[in-house]
Amino acid sequence: MVQDYRYASVEILFQFESKNLRLHSVRNYYFSDSSLAPSKKLRITALTNHITRLRGRLDHIIEHVSGRKIKQMDVRLRCILRVAVFETIFDETIPEYAAVNSAVDLTGKLLNRKAAGFTNAVLRKMLRLSRSEPGWLKLLSRNNKWHSMPGWILRRWTKRFKPEDLENLITAMNESSPIHIRFNPKRIDIDDVVTGLKNDKIETEILNTINYFLKIDTGAARILSTELFQEGLISIQDPAAGAVVELLNPVEGEIILDVCAAPGTKSLLMAEKSGKNGKILASDIDPERVKMGQKDTGRHGLRNIDWSVRDARTDIFQNADKILIDAPCTGTGVMARKPDIRWRRKKEDMDRFVKLQSDLLHHAANYLNPSGELVYATCSLEPEENWSVVERFLNLNADFMLVPGCSHLPKTWINERGCLQTFPHLHGVDGMFAAKIKKI
Repeated sequence: MVQDYRYASVEILFQFESKNLRLHSVRNYYFSDSSLAPSKKLRITALTNHITRLRGRLDHIIEHVSGRKIKQMDVRLRCILRVAVFETIFDETIPEYAAVNSAVDLTGKLLNRKAAGFTNAVLRKMLRLSRSEPGWLKLLSRNNKWHSMPGWILRRWTKRFKPEDLENLITAMNESSPIHIRFNPKRIDIDDVVTGLKNDKIETEILNTINYFLKIDTGAARILSTELFQEGLISIQDPAAGAVVELLNPVEGEIILDVCAAPGTKSLLMAEKSGKNGKILASDIDPERVKMGQKDTGRHGLRNIDWSVRDARTDIFQNADKILIDAPCTGTGVMARKPDIRWRRKKEDMDRFVKLQSDLLHHAANYLNPSGELVYATCSLEPEENWSVVERFLNLNADFMLVPGCSHLPKTWINERGCLQTFPHLHGVDGMFAAKIKKI
């Protein structure tokens, strides 16, 4: 079968839903075994991200039009219909007939004639509805399914946020995250970065938050092929992640322990700040992700990062001046960037992560030098994973204290307790939490 982008997208979505793996892992594996052109890979990446992000909304539409529950349908059939509905309703660049005809054809090839007839009937009915009842989608949008959020997350957020904030937060989570790049001001001036990217047809926007970050307005797909990126002068990173490092405030010559470090974007930033006389002891429990970190270290030409495979709950580490614990979490702050998280996480995962986070914090803190500072961070919006973990640690460890605030960061990014706290709908960056703790 000819591997057009729709077929590839359906197969990737099918594998993701069937095996509950990370979407980008499924996609990368598929790409490694195919001869797809780079332009098609970009289209497939964007399409599978969009469809995964809006899966709940697409299923709501499919159920309404077909009169059948999505769980009663074959998994591949669901994926085909999601692609077709997304392209027909939400992608203005695709002609309706192309989306419908290709979906019917694909159903026949992957399933059977009966399933193809069902696909045709559903999509034709949807088109008739759009013409005869222009307001039908607006009516559907009044149902919580339109939010495309698992019920357990929606219930939590409904209790925490005011209605307007909740609506804005969900809207932000259902859109593509802005792409930012970080440059190394020790090696290149901001004007040279802007000019260099412009020569590669990449338009940028200067931020008023952290001065070595730029927002990409157009041309993000070309970043990886630029000379600036290949020489390690720029990296793709969200400013909220950079803010975590700013809170830790690495200085020249420090030894910094970076646990749960892979793939290492924060490690690289700390290495740049601590200089050739400093040392970043970066580790992670996942060997494959450690390899990714080692590869990126080579691109930047840095020699002050030592990578190792370690379990930060139990293994022995060298004592350090500063420690970064970028703890595994539910990831509810980055669901726009990583759309599969919302479907892979379950309510019961929260307790498991909180136990892991507490274990990491208590164990890693043993390796902090006297008067040293530690930053505990997550990309979660949930209080149980954030302040509750920190508060419990401080209550049990009288020789540690919270260090509130940070002059390096925008004031609006610091919450009432003096911790870093960002929200996508308020700050235009990933949702991030970080607390700075000092050993007395």
